[in-house]
Amino acid sequence: MGNKVSFFGYYNISPANRDGEILFLEVDTETPRASMTEPARIMLKSTSGQTRQIAQTAAWNWQQGCMLQWLPGTDGNILFNDYDPAADKYIAKVVDTSGNLIVRYNIPVNNVCKCGSFALSINYDRLAKMRPDYGYFNKKDKILPPDEQDGIWYLDLKTGIYKLILSLEILKDLDYSPTMDGAAHKVNHVDINPDGTRFMFLHRWIGPKGRFMRLITADPDGGNLYILNGDVMTSHCCWVGAKEIISFCEHNGERGYFKFTDRTDRAGLLSKKMPTVDGHPSVSPDSQWVLTDTYPDKGRASALYLYNMLSDELIKVGRFHQPWRYKAEMRIDMHPKWSVNANVVFFESGHGGNRELFSLIFHQ
Repeated sequence: MGNKVSFFGYYNISPANRDGEILFLEVDTETPRASMTEPARIMLKSTSGQTRQIAQTAAWNWQQGCMLQWLPGTDGNILFNDYDPAADKYIAKVVDTSGNLIVRYNIPVNNVCKCGSFALSINYDRLAKMRPDYGYFNKKDKILPPDEQDGIWYLDLKTGIYKLILSLEILKDLDYSPTMDGAAHKVNHVDINPDGTRFMFLHRWIGPKGRFMRLITADPDGGNLYILNGDVMTSHCCWVGAKEIISFCEHNGERGYFKFTDRTDRAGLLSKKMPTVDGHPSVSPDSQWVLTDTYPDKGRASALYLYNMLSDELIKVGRFHQPWRYKAEMRIDMHPKWSVNANVVFFESGHGGNRELFSLIFHQ
């Protein structure tokens, strides 16, 4: 998106709307936890190529940005997280393409239902402490609530009312493991299925016996919990339709991309052709293609892949060099994502010398 520092955020969220307008973030400098000193500008690139700032946010990080996205079910409105210094709290805002405030929510979002009726939220202070890559660092009061008062919240996007639907205490009691003794718990990577009937998330705990995690699904009210995989390693996931999930994980002693069927014990390796290293998968709107990436190898090259689930064909789109200075919290994960029309692929990379958001035309 030019020669400035530009990025968008997490995989599996499209920067572009159906008209081809593109959202992205822009900053002047690249430093660790830069949100503490510099707000990120929210930029809009029109179909004619003109770029303008429409808002800014103080609540952002290098990996997920500010959860910037086109709000489903609206005519071009934009949702993102921000920080309110007067209230010392993280919030979410909806603005139009001119930057006019439409609504403010008194809780940030982590994932938004494609139906546009609700979102789910987590505690970014807890992430700042336990997984700072995904946390925000603006708040003065960083005291964490007890586990029975923290976890996953449901936000009604129509009324603004929110409530805790799954506490960490409930998750600890769900098939309790001795590895949880003395451990600190968190949730992350919430993702609602396409029809809004189920969501998945990672429950992770770190303590004297090590680091453990599991992939869990639930109803939007937090009910009907189901553990799909655990406790050794589950990383990035995505939905395939309303009932299947692709996850890079360790399952039955094997590591790779697996496909799970929600609320069942059915699981299998997606393909022996897929990379056996971690990446960020997302499925094309027609559920035919999987787009994923890899972390930089020893030569600092990240790879971008397309996999056809119908033909079992794997295509390496390219390799992109990531400069050495991009590491730890400031690393560049490519975080590839589809446009809603499936005709463009977006990804982030530093191969041009600085962090930028790139796009590629996709032809089937």
